[in-house]
Amino acid sequence: MTLDAVEAAEINPRIRPIAFGLAELMFDLMFFVREIWGGDLDSALIMICANEATMRPFMEKAGPGSPMLGVRAPPDEIRGSISRRMIAERTGLARETVRRKVSQLIEAGFLIANEEDAVRVVSRLDDPVTRRALENGHAAVQKYLKLVESYGVR
Repeated sequence: MTLDAVEAAEINPRIRPIAFGLAELMFDLMFFVREIWGGDLDSALIMICANEATMRPFMEKAGPGSPMLGVRAPPDEIRGSISRRMIAERTGLARETVRRKVSQLIEAGFLIANEEDAVRVVSRLDDPVTRRALENGHAAVQKYLKLVESYGVR
């Protein structure tokens, strides 16, 4: 490849630092997710999906600075849930894989199923291992921001 071809193929100089930083961030976050829930990456992906669905209604209702954020166990009526089919659609995992892994996660006490057979996470925010992993995850996000900023990306 000639120098002219290299110059013609230039990319936005923000992209490479962002890609590098995100790869490190995702690696760190997957480590912390597995520390909280254990298991394989498919199970971790299912737990991330179920956790987001469980927390979204509560977080939207609570809003920034709300005293509800400190409630140890939010009422079930303001917690969300998600079907196994929706987990498969959102994650791209095969439905049979989701069915089998969700059953294992229920048996392990990480998920519960409601009367409509939708699942939600069992809150473990008061668990020291979970809290430490979440704090480490937050630190990883801060590390990512510093890394990309060190390359002039804001």
